[in-house]
Amino acid sequence: MYYAGLDLHKRYFTLCVLTGDGQVVLDHRRLPADLEPLQSLLRELDAPVTVTVEATLQWAWLHDRLTRAGFPVCVAHPQQVKLITHARCKTDPIDARKLAELTRANLLPTIWVPTPEVRAWRQLVRSRASLVRLRTRAKNRIHGCLAAENLGVPSTDLFGRSGRAWLGTVPLPQAVRREIQVQLALITTLDEQITGFDGEVKRLAARQPAARVLQPFRGSALRSAGPLGGDWDERGSPRATSSRLMRAGAEHPQLGRQDRARVGQPCRQRLAQVDPDRSGPDAQTSPRPGALPL
Repeated sequence: MYYAGLDLHKRYFTLCVLTGDGQVVLDHRRLPADLEPLQSLLRELDAPVTVTVEATLQWAWLHDRLTRAGFPVCVAHPQQVKLITHARCKTDPIDARKLAELTRANLLPTIWVPTPEVRAWRQLVRSRASLVRLRTRAKNRIHGCLAAENLGVPSTDLFGRSGRAWLGTVPLPQAVRREIQVQLALITTLDEQITGFDGEVKRLAARQPAARVLQPFRGSALRSAGPLGGDWDERGSPRATSSRLMRAGAEHPQLGRQDRARVGQPCRQRLAQVDPDRSGPDAQTSPRPGALPL
């Protein structure tokens, strides 16, 4: 049995292959960052080989391709690997060898590898979140321009119909008006893109039972439940799922005080769909020890 450690970079890989006794049989410092050269080297070995990579850069692409080619692949947790094998001398060959050594000794801290479908779902939610952040930044720039001119906003929604009408008539310096017009055009474009993401996220979340449990709570939009539900079906037991639902209902940042008060018996009744053991009067809103964080 061979154990291969790969240190990933954008332009090259560093490979180290060890035997079961810890002897180095392959050591490539700058292997082209492509699948074919790596597969050719691994297929030349006269025994099965387990490949180990850290969850950085293109690990998902490499994991999928190597798994499809028939090679067992372990994905290591970078921070935990650093804690275990911290050293003053840190080079690419050393990093590749320590991955192979940890795998050989059965001490490798691995991560849960989501399926390509779950990763695509996560990418969808993250893309929407990035657009929302850009829109928030544009709105804050407009508020900053108005504050610099000591102008108060007369409407509750500056970016609604009445607020935009007021922005079009309020006297402003030419430079400030141009800045506001640019930001408003950006907000309009982002609104269209976010609306498209919303429809797709809702369609995906509608197929997740865990996401539907959160729907009755105001502010807990399907897009908020979506990235959580992708993990629950794959790695969470019913008890762990109910723990997450209790935390999501009790600690969701968008929930108001009245909604937080509703996270009690009504929430437990809905959680009975997932785990009846967590729906009794003694159920707690905090997760059980060892439950995975939200």
